[in-house]
Amino acid sequence: MPVKPIYRCLDEERFVENPNDCLQGATILMSGQQRLQLSKLISGLLRHFPHEADLVPDREGWIPIKDLVRGIKEKWRNKESYAWVTEEHVKAIALLDPKGRFQIKEGKIRATYGHSYPVEVKYDEDQKSTHLFHGTPSRNISRILKEGLKPGKRLWVHLTTDRSLAVETGRRYSREVALLHIDVNCLRARGIKVYKAAEDVRLVKYVPVECIKKYEVIGKV
Repeated sequence: MPVKPIYRCLDEERFVENPNDCLQGATILMSGQQRLQLSKLISGLLRHFPHEADLVPDREGWIPIKDLVRGIKEKWRNKESYAWVTEEHVKAIALLDPKGRFQIKEGKIRATYGHSYPVEVKYDEDQKSTHLFHGTPSRNISRILKEGLKPGKRLWVHLTTDRSLAVETGRRYSREVALLHIDVNCLRARGIKVYKAAEDVRLVKYVPVECIKKYEVIGKV
C-alpha cells in the first residue's frame, strides 16, 4: 500500500494525511516517498544506531529533536538526501505514525519500542489480551518450535493484537510468512508479563514453545 503524503493545515498548527480535514485548506509538507524515507531513518537512528549521526540518547532513549535534525543533515552518511528535513518534518512523522513507533515530549523524541540498545522505557502491563500474533519468515519456524520466541538483537519479543500487522511485519523479510498464534494466559501462568507498547503492539521477554498455540503459513502474494 502506498505511503500517504503529509499536509500542514493553513488555519492551525496541525498535520493531516487528508487536506480536506483542514477547515481552510492545506499545503503539502512531504510526499509519500519523503515520508517513508525519513520515517525509516528516524526509526533506525532512535532504535539501533544513534551514534552514526553523533546522537546520544539519555537513559530513557530521549533525544532533542533539534539534535536529531542536525545529526541527519550534518552527520548522516546520506546527508545530501536529507537537506530538506526540519523539526516540523520530524514532528509530523512522529504524530502521524500509524504504529505508534515514536513519542514526543518537551522538544524531545524517542522510539516507543524496538530498541536494540539498553533503554529504560516504562510500559503498562496488558492484563486483558488473551490472544496475540507474531509474524516471521517461514524459514524460522523449525527453530522457533524448538527454542520458543527470543528477542534476538532487540530487548523484547514483539507481538501484536492485529493479525494483518503481524503478517505485514513478517513480509519485511520474506514473501512466505509463518503467523504464530500466542496464548497469552499461558504466558501469564508462567510468570511472563505482557506489556503494551502501542495500541496494537505488545512486548514480552520470551515466548516458550508451549505458549505457541498454533501457526499457519501464509504464502507468496
